[in-house]
Amino acid sequence: MEKITAQCPYCGVGCGLEIFEDKKGRIKIKGDKDHPATKGDLCLKPIPLPKVMDIGRVPAPLYRENKRDKFREITWEEAIKIIAQKLKENKPDENYFYISGQLTTEDSYVINKFVKGFVRTNNIDANSRLCMASAVMGYKMAFGSDGPPGSYEDIDDADVFIFAGSNAAWAHPVLFKRVLKRKREHPDTVIVTIDPVKTETAEKSDIWIPIKPGTDTVLFNSVLNLLSKYKWIDYEFVLNYTEHFDEALKEAKKYPPEIAAKICDIDEKYIYKLAELFGHSKKLISFWTMGLNQSVNGTMKNIALINLHLATGRINEKGCPFSLTGQPNAMGGREVGYLVNGLPGYRDVRNPEDREFMEKFWNIPKGSIKDKPGITIVEAIDKMIDGNIKLLWIVCTNPAVTMPNLNKFWKALEKTFVVVQDAYLTDTTDYANLILPTSQWGEKEGVMTSSDRTITHNTPFKSPPENAKHDWQIFCEVAEKIGWKDWFSYKNSREIFDEYKKTTKGRLCDISNWEYEHLPKQWGGKWLYKDKKFPTPSGKAKFNAAIFEEPGDKVEYPYSYILTTGRTKKQWHTMTRTGKAYELLRGEEEPFLLLNENDAYELGVIDGDYIHIQSKRGKAYLKVKIGDIKPGVIFAPFGYGSVYHFPVNIVVSDAIDPISKEPDLKFSAIYVKAKSRKITKLSEESIHIVQQSYPKIRYRLDDVFFRLYEYLFKKHPEFKELFDKNMKELAKQQARLFSLYIENIENIDVIQDEINKVVEKHIEKKVQPKHYKYFGEAFVRALREICPVSYIEKEAWKEVYDFLADYISTKEMKIYEKKLNQ
Repeated sequence: MEKITAQCPYCGVGCGLEIFEDKKGRIKIKGDKDHPATKGDLCLKPIPLPKVMDIGRVPAPLYRENKRDKFREITWEEAIKIIAQKLKENKPDENYFYISGQLTTEDSYVINKFVKGFVRTNNIDANSRLCMASAVMGYKMAFGSDGPPGSYEDIDDADVFIFAGSNAAWAHPVLFKRVLKRKREHPDTVIVTIDPVKTETAEKSDIWIPIKPGTDTVLFNSVLNLLSKYKWIDYEFVLNYTEHFDEALKEAKKYPPEIAAKICDIDEKYIYKLAELFGHSKKLISFWTMGLNQSVNGTMKNIALINLHLATGRINEKGCPFSLTGQPNAMGGREVGYLVNGLPGYRDVRNPEDREFMEKFWNIPKGSIKDKPGITIVEAIDKMIDGNIKLLWIVCTNPAVTMPNLNKFWKALEKTFVVVQDAYLTDTTDYANLILPTSQWGEKEGVMTSSDRTITHNTPFKSPPENAKHDWQIFCEVAEKIGWKDWFSYKNSREIFDEYKKTTKGRLCDISNWEYEHLPKQWGGKWLYKDKKFPTPSGKAKFNAAIFEEPGDKVEYPYSYILTTGRTKKQWHTMTRTGKAYELLRGEEEPFLLLNENDAYELGVIDGDYIHIQSKRGKAYLKVKIGDIKPGVIFAPFGYGSVYHFPVNIVVSDAIDPISKEPDLKFSAIYVKAKSRKITKLSEESIHIVQQSYPKIRYRLDDVFFRLYEYLFKKHPEFKELFDKNMKELAKQQARLFSLYIENIENIDVIQDEINKVVEKHIEKKVQPKHYKYFGEAFVRALREICPVSYIEKEAWKEVYDFLADYISTKEMKIYEKKLNQ
């Protein structure tokens, strides 16, 4: 076998691979040292790929008209005829196409042309909607176009790296290794990680900022506020190369550090440190992924971070706002316009000139391309359920695991005629009417674009299964059946590439004079905006006011924990290939819930326990891992499908960003069922001490509880919203209940009616379990201030008060749990 090169088919780093045969004739993979982007470096994931590629393949076209029936094998001719007939019967917008960042650029170009130019619907979206849509909108709003402004090469002379919502050590390991190499060679280099989970990236950073999920916009606004306050702005850059700075600063000034720190639930010092780094470092690169993107505030998070780069002139030689791509060719898909609004060459269906150009280029009638974007995939679910979308054609992706609110999505799949075009049998094929077997990476030719805009040619090294066809080939055969053969008569991928590249002439992503033989090669050069001229009407980059919005889910009992999701170290997406390699599964055999140690203690669980979690959307039952994560936050990997019983996205929120339409996969309010436990019995010693000191305290209890509420209202403003009565009335009520409790301390059943009144009031006012901690702290403080008690007496009274609070809290939780299960 001659030297065969390709790009890795997993994350968006785009590592160059060399495929070769060993002495025993086995196909092996190693890093391609000649690849300009990664220079031979590699992670573990692609190494076992050749030996698992043929496991679980789709054997032949499979069909069933009714989803209750069993599949039967059919011929390709029959399969093509079924699809062509469905497309002819349906109105254009009754069809929906959902494709993938794992396809080659040639595949995506043909499919996009087929859908927007010939089916005449813009109802085509990709799984990039679930990961990169917010980053795309951030770049477009700031710079006028999609596309990362810098390159991996920038890592080699930067002195500050900020990883925001990115566990690059796991998800983009080769890039992170390059950052660590820079740190080893230049120890003064600073690495910062902003993440609620103390990830491997955070462990290897100099600073870990344990931010509350969903609040990054506030953090970055606060940093901009400080940059302005201390005059650390690059005013020359702002004046000459940007516009609308005042609008961004006006919004940022709403978040001074003392306010931002409370919203983000972090120490103020981190805000000052970030401002210092942006203000004074030589070259600063910010990397981000899904922690910023997958949010109802995702676009604004991107904007807020990019604003910091613009305010300090941190592009080109001074830095880069660098969005890391999650899939091997999501960049290529974006270049050909495979989202609902896109057209090839970074064009947009809303632009009349762009539509006119593509209609002439494709030689189709004027008006063939609709002027409004299609609906995005999350929005399409309701239309499937309502019967307004009749056909869903899914290509090279597994949304039956990755979509949010899976119970709702599964219902939509049941109600729709579903075509699944894939190399593998997956969770999604279980919902199909028609399954089409395809070739995959390693079996077909084509190009992919990495996160830093390097395009790599993939040379096939094995033949596909006998019944499999290339993705682009299937669409061409359907086009021929409908009568569009003249526009889809490609004989190979090179012909498609040669057509596509012409659409990029004069565009930002211009590759119009490139050939396969020129690859790998980076379009746009090292710096996309080397001359600091941007593709906006004014030629200047734009500041945007970054407006913070609360997440779609409200965190209140019983949904009192925040669930965030992500990847594991060795698995990728829904494990259709990595999950078949034993060496990659080792240690990651099943999904889990990562809990903070204190949260686990409060819930009565230990490492290895299985617990129930529940949101308003569904339930799951998963294994517990104890780890370093922000209290109140729980992490779970998303890629484990139904074979593991509970895909975690069953409980995940489907609220979407109003601009990017990307779902809030990183923030779901969940209920966690605590292990059943008996309330511990009060110690005889504490009962005796309290009864002995009660006579001298009983007449001061009104004052104690008045001081308790005075303290609570001052330190925790949310209590004013919970309780609408004045403090004196509250204090008298609580003092009366507490007196009755002390007088009947060994027979608490006598005061059940009084306790039930408190329980009802707390449920009405939505008192949260976390509030009981504040009650306990406030009681001890008030008692010591009002009554001259000894240390021993104080500890005994605290034990007695905590016992009553725990008793009331447990009764409330039982009522909540009963409601959850109704």
